[in-house]
Amino acid sequence: MTRAPLFETIVVGVDGRRGGRDALRLGRQLAEAGGADIVAVRAFPYEHRPALEGAPTVEAQRRATQAALDRELADVGVGWARSEVVGDTSPARGLHRIVDREGADLVVVGSTHHGRIGRVLSGDVALATLDGSACPVAVAPSRVADVAEVPLRAIGVGFDGGPESQDALVMASALAEHTGARLELLCAVPAPGAVFTGAAYEDGGIVDFRMDAGDMINGTIAGLDTAATGEAVVGRPVEWLVELSERVDLLVVGSRARGPLRRTLLGSTSAKLIRKAACPVLVVPRGIRTRERSAQVPAASAVGGVS
Repeated sequence: MTRAPLFETIVVGVDGRRGGRDALRLGRQLAEAGGADIVAVRAFPYEHRPALEGAPTVEAQRRATQAALDRELADVGVGWARSEVVGDTSPARGLHRIVDREGADLVVVGSTHHGRIGRVLSGDVALATLDGSACPVAVAPSRVADVAEVPLRAIGVGFDGGPESQDALVMASALAEHTGARLELLCAVPAPGAVFTGAAYEDGGIVDFRMDAGDMINGTIAGLDTAATGEAVVGRPVEWLVELSERVDLLVVGSRARGPLRRTLLGSTSAKLIRKAACPVLVVPRGIRTRERSAQVPAASAVGGVS
């Protein structure tokens, strides 16, 4: 039986710099995994006011931007992708406009061009694209386009049993089914106050948060159709998730901060994570599900973790 595509349309932000090439590399990999078309988007500065004398006309800027984008797509081997240019003073806002118009399933952006090779270190455009996106957003690590492409063999998931992490797990599971990757679930439980063992006093008794989280992780894995492992740890979620990013090829997390349903609104953990991760990070907005509606994960009680 033919498998339904995981994604149909992936929008990739291309800025003419290294980060855009990184985004194209990741976008192509996810498009091949999910059977999607790519729409490469580049913004040029445009304001709704009269142009200064001697300044390029809007149409001239559009043509120049389109030519530059087409050259870049050909240079990186994705000349088959559809290209779009958009005039806007905010590149992130321009991307959002195309995402909404296309009904895109995923948007991919690159990192800032500063910082360590292989780290995400997202800049203003990446963060602005994440905040308020109507679809999941993947952020490519710095200079990933300069190294040999690594297949998706392991996908990490920040999972605490809450609805946002359930959405992240649905997305990660669907990707794993398409690529043959294994899943690694991680539930990081913040240490309660001065207690360092993962246990706390409640109503005169000891509650072992790590044991509860471990049972939740094991029950979730038992109900999955894909190969998966998982663990529950005590400590700061960001630190543990960054460590997980060192040994997986993609890290999927949910957007937990409260905002409009099906819009990404970064919580403090996600915002810090995408600045430090060693692999691509895919953030799933609240309420988003993949096109594979039949994909399900077992219900679980939230323990605490990614935010």
